[in-house]
Amino acid sequence: MPMVADPLADRARRSPDGLALVDRGGASARPVRLSWGALDGVAGAWAERLSSAGIRRGERVAVVEPAGARFAALLHACIRIGAVMVPLPPRAQESERALLIAQARPRAVIAAGEIHPRDAGVRAEGDLCLLHTSGTMGPPKPVRLTLANHRASARGCIESLGRRRNDTWLLMLSPHHVGGFAIFMRSVLYGHPIVALSGFDPEAAVAAIEEERPTLVSAVPSMLTRILDAGGAAALRKPRAILVGGAPASDDEVAAWADLGLMVCPTYGMTETCSQVATVPPGRARELLGTSGFAHSQATVTIEEGVIAVSGPVVSPTFGGRVLTGDLGHLDERGALVVTGRKDDVIITGGEKVHPAEVENTLRLHPAVREAAVVGRPDRVYGLVLEALVVGEGVTAEALVAWCRARLPSFKVPRRVQFVERLPLSEGGKLLRTQL
Repeated sequence: MPMVADPLADRARRSPDGLALVDRGGASARPVRLSWGALDGVAGAWAERLSSAGIRRGERVAVVEPAGARFAALLHACIRIGAVMVPLPPRAQESERALLIAQARPRAVIAAGEIHPRDAGVRAEGDLCLLHTSGTMGPPKPVRLTLANHRASARGCIESLGRRRNDTWLLMLSPHHVGGFAIFMRSVLYGHPIVALSGFDPEAAVAAIEEERPTLVSAVPSMLTRILDAGGAAALRKPRAILVGGAPASDDEVAAWADLGLMVCPTYGMTETCSQVATVPPGRARELLGTSGFAHSQATVTIEEGVIAVSGPVVSPTFGGRVLTGDLGHLDERGALVVTGRKDDVIITGGEKVHPAEVENTLRLHPAVREAAVVGRPDRVYGLVLEALVVGEGVTAEALVAWCRARLPSFKVPRRVQFVERLPLSEGGKLLRTQL
């Protein structure tokens, strides 16, 4: 891959009439199709607007925009002038966005196509974007990523999935998360068009797959569940690979999807590693059940005292090329990565260590349970005891306790089960444990 500083200009020179983007907007919006040449022209116009607004190389530009043509143009405009893009969640509360803006200190905020200059903020020449973590274990944290990070990540993704001339990405993830943002970079670096939805809607996703025939899809587990519930099984059988990440999927879910004929590829990665670093190859979900697959060549995955560490060119410069993730896991005899939970999640009850994910997965095996979360509640005798928060119906708390007792050691069995209407989840489908 040639090392060019403006990948869109390079792509437009090589294939100006090739399809770059299909912006399908919402469920009822008419698709807008842009070639690489057309996208290059729109990005050039935005680059001039940003420069005229006084934005200089290394300054940050916060963007409140869903996935689509304008987001793509703004991204490449920022790259062109050397500005650092800071995507913000379009559906967030104003107070939440204000905190992210105060943290990022951008030179301008762009919302609804309007540029709102601000007092000069920080400068970080060499960065391509500043993305925030999902905030599942606390407030979202900003992570710096460079063009080199994205090149390495895109190369690793291609290694994991293979490459075909007709590859097209379906983008259902928000671009303010690394999983969605990375697709824009893979697209331009390898010339693969994007079919973009401005927000997730299962019916719109099914229509996009049926009409546009994308070969590659990236989704969080809850998206697949909702598409299947909407009768989209036939549509989901058509892509040659479906990356599944952002939140853990149970072994039962992965097995059921594979048995339906879906080419699901469970993954492991994070914002700090510029998206996934380990992936189950297409067609091997059943064989590698319970794992996140194999690390690609751009990331070295090791286990240090039970904690997953990642090094290599995909790692954010913030961490000097190596990050200790805080996730617990091991490499199996095949070299596949097995993730067992979060180090910070461990609950110590009566001197015994319990990983909530193990108990949650056991509860989810019950046919009446849709979602489950396990927390530690203060106890005078044991210090902490386990309480399960369950979304489900048609089952009693006593029955779920008995279900766990038949499958887990006694110290891992919840002392109490509380039924709730919903669990606090991030936009990407991750459990927000801090809100439990």
